[in-house]
Amino acid sequence: MDTVTQIIPSKYKQTEIGMIPTDWDVKKLGDVAPLQRGFDLPTSQLKTGSFPVVYSNGISNFHNKAMAKAPGVVTGRSGTIGKVNYIEEDYWPHNTTLWVTNFKGNDEKYIYYLYSYLKIERFSTGSGVPTLNRNDVHEFEVAIPKLKSEQSAVATALSNSDSLITKLEKLIQKKKNIKQGVMQELLTGKRRLHGFNSEWQKVKLGELFSLSATYSKIKFLDEGGSFLIMDMGSVSSEGKMIALKRTSSPVDLLKTGDLVMPKDDIGGGNIIGKVAYIDRDNRYVLSDHVYKLIVKTPEINTLFFSYLINSNAVSTKLKKKVAGSAQLGLGKKSVEDQDVDYPKDRDEQIAIATVLYEMNIEIEKLESQLTKYQNIKQGMMQTLLTGKIRLLTK
Repeated sequence: MDTVTQIIPSKYKQTEIGMIPTDWDVKKLGDVAPLQRGFDLPTSQLKTGSFPVVYSNGISNFHNKAMAKAPGVVTGRSGTIGKVNYIEEDYWPHNTTLWVTNFKGNDEKYIYYLYSYLKIERFSTGSGVPTLNRNDVHEFEVAIPKLKSEQSAVATALSNSDSLITKLEKLIQKKKNIKQGVMQELLTGKRRLHGFNSEWQKVKLGELFSLSATYSKIKFLDEGGSFLIMDMGSVSSEGKMIALKRTSSPVDLLKTGDLVMPKDDIGGGNIIGKVAYIDRDNRYVLSDHVYKLIVKTPEINTLFFSYLINSNAVSTKLKKKVAGSAQLGLGKKSVEDQDVDYPKDRDEQIAIATVLYEMNIEIEKLESQLTKYQNIKQGMMQTLLTGKIRLLTK
């Protein structure tokens, strides 16, 4: 029988958890940064103060007393499990959390990234309300640099990456807030674009669109299919297309300019009444639980109406019309009877739609950049926290 000889690179050693640098150790997490259960603090006993109370999902309150010195690494014991928080001021770890009691001389921020990388939710047990068992966590073995200076260098590199991601997230949120304000003004006529002053009119959606529905395409699923299926889960709560299911059957093909509206929802109704704009011919097929809105007149621009229907002014009213308990539903007549105000001038509709479309494109580019940075950070964690890539330290 042939045997395979593993070649161990210079300055690396083989251990029970894999190949690691020769100047790293394999240790149990309990010997690196042990966890302790947090402290009870009923809401009725909260007193106004400056010390953050850290729950399983993060900081939610402030108290006049701290039970732990900063910096702190806190994760969920029950409730939200898997999220790891880094706390930079003295704090109160709630009893729904586990927190690091002693960093054993290791870099605090490095321990934060180590716990984040390990995805410790895998140690949770229980079906109804999962709980994280710290003893199971403590027994898990990890590779860790012996030198604190190397730990600090890794933590700094990852922290710089986090800072870049945070700045981009704030910029995206700022752009979204600006867009929301512009939508509120342009889609209600409070602000008019230069050169437009024609009247707006109030009509029912049924006067402008005919609504149709069709049957399920579940029997025609094909992972390699050329067409994306527009069903209940294919439109987001923001009105974006998020279709993933595919088919090779070209039945009920949608065309550019069609609008699709989820009419049913089992997730609280947040997608009901939202619409997605079909931007390509022969790319999407209509399935069940979704209306197709077909324009009746060339006097209107459907891209404009996708923004108008998704605006708070209209979508909130549509959502109030839903019925049902386990599965919420929006009736065809409820949609047809919905009043909307819009500019008679189709050119103004197009101008407004263009402004909002360009703002969307800018946000989507930033979101794509954010995803790229997040993926880069994940790659950095994978290599830096395992010693596959080393950073020069003084």
